[in-house]
Amino acid sequence: MRFIRRRPVMIDLLVALGLCVLDLLVSWDTDRSGGLSGGVATPVYAVAGYLALVWRRRYPLAVYLVMLVHSILAYIVVPGFVPTLGVWLALYTVASRCSRLTSLCALVAAYVPTALNVADEVRRAPPAERSDAFLVSAVLGVLFTTIVFGVGRWVAWSRRQRQLVAELAAAEAVTAERNRIARDMHDIVAHSVSLMLLQAGAAAAVLTTAPASAARALQTVDTLGQQAIRELHHLLGVLDSGSSDPDATTPPNVAHIVDLVRQLSTSGVPIAFTVTGAPESVDPGVDVCAYRIAQEALTNIVKYSDVTTTAGVQVRWGHEEVVLDFRNTSNRRRRPGSHRLSTGHGLVGMRERAKAVGGRCESERLDDGTFHVVAVLPHRMPALLAGQAPAAQQSDRGRPASDPADSRPTVNAKPESSQ
Repeated sequence: MRFIRRRPVMIDLLVALGLCVLDLLVSWDTDRSGGLSGGVATPVYAVAGYLALVWRRRYPLAVYLVMLVHSILAYIVVPGFVPTLGVWLALYTVASRCSRLTSLCALVAAYVPTALNVADEVRRAPPAERSDAFLVSAVLGVLFTTIVFGVGRWVAWSRRQRQLVAELAAAEAVTAERNRIARDMHDIVAHSVSLMLLQAGAAAAVLTTAPASAARALQTVDTLGQQAIRELHHLLGVLDSGSSDPDATTPPNVAHIVDLVRQLSTSGVPIAFTVTGAPESVDPGVDVCAYRIAQEALTNIVKYSDVTTTAGVQVRWGHEEVVLDFRNTSNRRRRPGSHRLSTGHGLVGMRERAKAVGGRCESERLDDGTFHVVAVLPHRMPALLAGQAPAAQQSDRGRPASDPADSRPTVNAKPESSQ
C-alpha cells in the first residue's frame, strides 16, 4: 500500500497497459483488421488512447472525455475494435471524484460506446443469432457500465463519510478541550479566590488589633495568587520548558492534595487529612483528575464554611483504585458573596472528571448533616478512554505517572478525634 501511495503514476501506467492488452484480447476482431500482421494500427491506436489513463487522478473529467472520444473514433477508423475497459475505468474515476451531476452526465455518455459495442457484436453474429447477440450484449453492457458507475459513487460517498467522521471527531475534540480548560480554570480561580477572600476578610478584621496576624493573612493571599498564576500558566501551556522552578513545570497531582489541605487549614477551617495504604503509580490523567476533584471539593467547603465547620479528607490507596473521601459539617447556606465564584456545576464537573478517566464520583448529605463526597479513580485509565482523552494527557506534558516516592507525609491539621 505504501508503494502504491508513493508511485500512483507508475501504478496507473501499469493498469492502463494491462487494460489495453485485455481489451485487445477480448474486443479486437483480428479478421476484420486484416489479421495480426496487417492490423498493427489497431494496437498502436489502443495504446495511444490508454496512455491518457495515467493522468486520470489529476484530470478525471478530461481523461474521461479523451477515452470517450477514443472509443467512438475506434468504431469509425479501426474496424473490429471498440475499446470499452478504458472508458469504464475513466467513468469510475469521474464518479468517485466529481460531483453527482457531472457523474450522471458521464454515465449517460458512457452508454454511447456501449451501444457501439452492441452494434459491433450484432454485426459479427450470424443472421439467425443477431437478436440473441443484441439482447445479451446490450444487457451486459448496460449492466457493467452501471455497476462501474455505482462503485465509483459508493467510493465517493465512503470518502465523504470518512471526512465527515474526521471533522466531527475534530469538533468533539475541540469541544472537549474547551470544556477541560473551562473546568480547570474554574477550579483554579474559584479555589484560589475563595481562600484569598477569606484571608483578606480575616486580615481586615484584625488589622488594628493584631497586625501580625493580618500580615500573615495577607502573605497567604500573595502566596495563593502566585500559585493561581503558576497553575494558569501551566494550563495555557505558556511556561518556559527550561524553567528551573519545579513548581512551575510540575503539573498538579495526588501528592499535592496535602498543599490544598494546608491552605484550607490556614484559612481557619479545621481539617483532618490522612492517607491510608501504600501510594501507587497512576496514569498522568488520573493524577490531575484527583487533584482537580480535591480542589473543587475543598473549594465547596470554603464556600459553605462558618465558625462551626470541621472537615476531613482521606486518601485511600488500593491495589487498583484510589479513593478520595471528603466530609464536612458545613452550613447549608453559602458564605456571602461566594455565589460569584461558582458556575453552579461544581459537583457535575467532578462527576464528569471522574467518568473521563473511568472512575466515579458521588455526593450526598448524611442524616447528621455532614456533606459527603467520594471519588473512586482507577490507577490506569481504560484503553478506550485513554485514546479519547488526549487533552488530559497533554495537561501532564513532560511528567511521568505519579511516583509513590513523591507522596507527601500524612498531615493532620486537626486531630482525628476532633471530628
